[in-house]
Amino acid sequence: MFDRVTQRALPSSWTVDLHLVRHGAVDTGGERLAYGHTDLEPSSEGVAQAAALRGALRERLAPPDVVFSSDLRRCRAMAETVAAAWRAPLVLDPELREQHMGAWEGRSWRALTAEDEPRVQAWWGDFARARPPGGESLADVQARAVGWWRRHLPDLVGRRVLVVTHLGVLRGLMCHLLGVPLDDALRLAPPPGSHSWLTVAEAGGVLHTLGERPTAPVPSTVRSGPPRVALSGSAGTGKTTLGTALARALDVPFVPEGMRARLERGLDVHALGRGGLRDLMTELWAEQVAAEDAAASAYGGFVSDRSSIDFAAFWLHYGYYDDVSATAEWLAARVADRARYDRIVLLPWGVVPLVEDGVRTTNPYVQRAYQSSLEGLALREVETWRLLVMPGIDGVDARCRYVLERL
Repeated sequence: MFDRVTQRALPSSWTVDLHLVRHGAVDTGGERLAYGHTDLEPSSEGVAQAAALRGALRERLAPPDVVFSSDLRRCRAMAETVAAAWRAPLVLDPELREQHMGAWEGRSWRALTAEDEPRVQAWWGDFARARPPGGESLADVQARAVGWWRRHLPDLVGRRVLVVTHLGVLRGLMCHLLGVPLDDALRLAPPPGSHSWLTVAEAGGVLHTLGERPTAPVPSTVRSGPPRVALSGSAGTGKTTLGTALARALDVPFVPEGMRARLERGLDVHALGRGGLRDLMTELWAEQVAAEDAAASAYGGFVSDRSSIDFAAFWLHYGYYDDVSATAEWLAARVADRARYDRIVLLPWGVVPLVEDGVRTTNPYVQRAYQSSLEGLALREVETWRLLVMPGIDGVDARCRYVLERL
């Protein structure tokens, strides 16, 4: 890594290029929780943060030689996609978990403080060494993280390493590598969905960046008036039900998908053949664009059952990618068409049960295959400020309220 003259002057000749990533925000139901080992899912904000950070890392960082991650879901989901994108080996390790909060796990700080304020205050007063009942201190977390580091170090020398983990582990490890007393650990506060970069050598570590987060792009112009919203998701995720409710609440037209109406009129998709289905897809998109434009002209906004990203996913789902040039053209156009919408709401798969209606298949894995393609395209191609990833909420009122609050 260094030339011979430089190596002779250095106190050590080996380095590790260490990239530390903190997972995105989690869904705590609006409460501040003690959730160290509690295996919470990322929130919609956390999913968006992870997607933005993944994109930024891929643009700016050379591929890592290995990706390590905590085995908890809020870290694992991001680590798996990063490792897959770079084709790097992934190692899930419970030693990289957050501080164990013992009897306080999963409880709100509000309730804990009301129950035993002196004990909570004493813990905060000596956060480095005090332990929650049956839990770990930050010093315990540091010892665990440093033990992990020392065990793997012989295999990491001269390599680029990416670690997806939690705030407590990050603080403990960085304090150790930078020679910072653990009592000053709170001065190191990388935010959720952030990246920190160190070069580590035998003589110690050098911090290049701390808590770097990609800046979410913002619209170049701010359009006033009713919003233009598109709902994305596989069949059976509740788009039509939610869309009609949102349209009523926003006082704008609902633009239904054209395929369902054709199926209800007796269209046999299988009789079309591959060429006929491809032509139908083009026809359906042209119809939707015309309906959206008419609604925008008359009412200023609309709610659509499908987005342009859905049509990009359809192309891949039905296997038209053999025609490379046509696929590139279709995907580029549909991704560019995302600008038609102020927000694209990505609905979760598997929350609303599939029911037999004589129109769509009730095989959940047909729908899941499409949903997986759609989610990948949406998270990669749609700006974080434009994409709203809905968590596993059931019930039209709760879903409608969730979207309206974020519009």
